[in-house]
Amino acid sequence: MKFRRVILSAVLLGLVAACTDSVDTAPPPPQFPKWQPKQPRPADRDEQAVDRALAATDFCALIDRATYALHQPLDAALAITRPEVKGGRKRCALVRGDIEVLDVQDVDPAHTALRNDGAVVDLGGVKAYQVETRREGSVDGCAITVPVSFQRAVKFELGILSRSKDCGLLRDFATAGAAKLPRDLVYPPDGQDSARVGACANWVSTSKGETCDPAVEAQVPAGAEMILAAGAADPNVECAVFRDAVAKAFGPEFEPIATPGACYFVEPRHRVQIEVGATANGGPPGEWHADPNGTFKDHRRHSFSGNPGVTLRNKGESDFLMYVSPFGNLGSRGHVRLLISSQRERGIDDWTRSRALPAVEVAKAHAVMELVMVTHFRGPR
Repeated sequence: MKFRRVILSAVLLGLVAACTDSVDTAPPPPQFPKWQPKQPRPADRDEQAVDRALAATDFCALIDRATYALHQPLDAALAITRPEVKGGRKRCALVRGDIEVLDVQDVDPAHTALRNDGAVVDLGGVKAYQVETRREGSVDGCAITVPVSFQRAVKFELGILSRSKDCGLLRDFATAGAAKLPRDLVYPPDGQDSARVGACANWVSTSKGETCDPAVEAQVPAGAEMILAAGAADPNVECAVFRDAVAKAFGPEFEPIATPGACYFVEPRHRVQIEVGATANGGPPGEWHADPNGTFKDHRRHSFSGNPGVTLRNKGESDFLMYVSPFGNLGSRGHVRLLISSQRERGIDDWTRSRALPAVEVAKAHAVMELVMVTHFRGPR
């Protein structure tokens, strides 16, 4: 009898331990396969053909002397062109005395970022990118890049000591020079000059576009758990959750793009970029509010259509972040998020401009989150 009681006690202890484990041990977080872009990438031009075309180009001939004479008639006769080849790349400078007025050069792939930073300009039917440098409120330089492949370009730039820093002057030089390049070497104003597809060309990122697709329409399922599971598997669902709200608050120029793990809304001028998510893969909003490393500031709690959430800023005040729990608990895994950031405007390199996100953009972000939560997350949890 005593032996039976011992056995029964052992069984009961085992059952209690099993129940305790089932209560105290959290289930493993859901694992979803990483989404990958599905749209075909455009093909680049033949690299060897581009090499041959540039090798045959007289870069000094791209500096139009008539344009210089029109702008600087008294100095035109004193200016000379000075060709050189450095690292296998051609360059020619227009020099007057010790002053370099202008140069034209074959630039390497490291300069492809200019296509993300420069404002798109039309040089008489030729696509180009313009960047105006500003220092302390005044124009300090200008560069115009004419792409000839996804990786290569011809850059026109005003000299550092040039008396004129006017982008209008350089535009005249670049237009005349671009007209002398073979037509099969340049791109038309709407030409595909990078591997980025559609709105991905407006994504502020160093990526070449291999991780980005323009977002496609996707159905938003019913219920918070289903939405967050679908969003974890497909960023197109995350875009769909936010698409109407972003259009209403920020305007139709913001287009959605899908990337692994996030949806972005991008616009051509690059003043503001928006990242959004609705995912079961994400940590609980409370972790962001706790911010153990002290990365952010202005940590605040909010309610978005009855759903608890937190907001915070980065210390430079260029980013504003929002994390909301659709489960009524800041400690629950998964979240709905919106991160809005102030960016450098395309075509303007201004070291002195404040990067702080304007208050009106923060107000729009709040409006977007309110609309998203009331539209998709008011039902039973």
